[in-house]
Amino acid sequence: MSAWNCFSRNRPFERPQPPADVNLRPIAWVRNNIKKPKPSGWENIKSVVEVNSEYVEYLHGIEGYSHIILVCYLDLAANAPEKPSQIEDIGIFATRSQLRPNHLAVSSVKLLNRTGNKLEVQGLDSIDGTPVLDIKPYLPFYDAFDNAEIPAE
Repeated sequence: MSAWNCFSRNRPFERPQPPADVNLRPIAWVRNNIKKPKPSGWENIKSVVEVNSEYVEYLHGIEGYSHIILVCYLDLAANAPEKPSQIEDIGIFATRSQLRPNHLAVSSVKLLNRTGNKLEVQGLDSIDGTPVLDIKPYLPFYDAFDNAEIPAE
């Protein structure tokens, strides 16, 4: 029986114990002219996401989307000397800071073009050489909330 068959809707399912540690490998790398992290000003930055050759076929159809979601590993933040739990009395999970416990970034970006293993994007808030862990299509009916609210300043 294949591993996929164990998830059949007609079969009973018991979730196995989740792993204590998770090890991920990059599927792509960010390429741009930004060499140092910055807190803002990313909206017009163009980057190329260079997908590893073994994942090129996984991109089939991605060019039909206007926007994609990228999950990146903020490797420089992993070595930051300070890892605050708060910034200015706001918990780190209530900020967009890169100084998070797992150093993950999730960014919705405009997909400008796909050429082979290269995705040209705009608005990615990651510096040159940042590892990319996943690529997903942005689905407005699933990823956007018309009634989303943020705290007043």
